[in-house]
Amino acid sequence: MSQPASQEPANSPAKISPDDALPAVNPPSAGFLIQLFVIPGIIVLVIVMVWLLFTWLAFMGGDPDSYLKEMRQNKANSWQQAYNLSEVLRQNEEHRRDAGLAASVADFLSDLLDQPLPPATAGRQQSQRDPRGEEIRRRGFLCKTLGEFYVTDAALPVLIRAASTHDQEDDLRVRLAALEAIALLAENTEDRAVVESSALMSLLRESSLNPDHKIRLRAAVALAAVGSDEALDCLQQMLDQPQHVDVHYNVATGLARRGKPACIEMLREMLDPYESRGVAGEPSQDARQFKQTMILLNALKAVRSLAESDPEADLSSLVEPVRQLADWKAARQVRLEAKLTLVVLQPQREAQDR
Repeated sequence: MSQPASQEPANSPAKISPDDALPAVNPPSAGFLIQLFVIPGIIVLVIVMVWLLFTWLAFMGGDPDSYLKEMRQNKANSWQQAYNLSEVLRQNEEHRRDAGLAASVADFLSDLLDQPLPPATAGRQQSQRDPRGEEIRRRGFLCKTLGEFYVTDAALPVLIRAASTHDQEDDLRVRLAALEAIALLAENTEDRAVVESSALMSLLRESSLNPDHKIRLRAAVALAAVGSDEALDCLQQMLDQPQHVDVHYNVATGLARRGKPACIEMLREMLDPYESRGVAGEPSQDARQFKQTMILLNALKAVRSLAESDPEADLSSLVEPVRQLADWKAARQVRLEAKLTLVVLQPQREAQDR
């Protein structure tokens, strides 16, 4: 008796096609996209906003007089109070216009400058306090604080004093901080007669000739911030003299900002991504690449500043270097800045194309 042929069930694997074995593919729903992108983005935004709020409250609510009182007691964290004070000034317009507060800070810094720095501690363990280093930091942050003010009468004389001398290598930091503060003060103030005073110009001229390139570099920034005819003449002289490359580049960007075409040749050098002079002293490839990017970005911004400050300047020699950077493959940010700069140079480009 023959056996009936067995029948395979309809859902047997032999009867299922590969397409039937896969789940249906549907486009992502709006809810899925919200869960995937929007909600995490909101969470990150909230975290950032909370952090910014606490930072704002920490400094906007700070009392400058209390910071000064703490510093006058010469406590171990006195340099931290000086930093807090500088941040309060940076974020509070009312305090920056307070002439009485500026006088108090200036008087305190002047008193400190009358006193010798604590001696260096030989054989100090890393875990031990460094009174000399703390005092240098405190004086540096007090200089920065004075630079944040919009009023100059009290701030400028003591900054000139702090920027005039240093005895040892470590307290050079106070002098550099004072020069940086002078540049910031010159940017902030509307009282041009004060920042163009003979005392300040004498300091900046002397600093522009200092053997230490770190001092000359900051003098160049301050001269550009002052922006008087005498200051710009001094910058022009610095451009024509043998200089450390960082000084030359800062002089060029300062002159560009003030609409002086004498900087064009130096800007051409800065716009060359294969120019090695600016990065020769960097210790690693990463450091050289980072600095090269910064040089290119600063040069592009300087070209735009020059074009805007002196619309009649002949910048045709800069068009091609900028155009090449717009197509450069190494740094996206540089390409974007170059394209923005080409828009500003459009009249020069059209003249070249004709």
